[in-house]
Amino acid sequence: MAPVKELLVNSLKELVKDDLKLFQWYLKNHECVSTSEMENTDVLNTVDKMVARFRQEEAVKVTVNILRKMNQNLLAEQLENKHNEVQTEGNMNASATVGAASKKILGK
Repeated sequence: MAPVKELLVNSLKELVKDDLKLFQWYLKNHECVSTSEMENTDVLNTVDKMVARFRQEEAVKVTVNILRKMNQNLLAEQLENKHNEVQTEGNMNASATVGAASKKILGK
């Protein structure tokens, strides 16, 4: 599972059943998600549908916004912070790879 999907799953797993239903209700009322797509979905299916619909980065933003609407501000903040950490780590790894490749090309 991709790190972003893991973050989303872990965040939504923190919600109790009624809160997950409320999250899905907000998601259904989002312009791109139909009621039938959210019918009888669990956390994993919800995340898969969000990522398929919005892509990973946008799915995080949508999730954070919905969590805030639900007054799940701590959970929204934790997701945002963890996502930023993952992005920073990914950027550092990409920079290291590019740097190593440059050294190899330049013969350093």
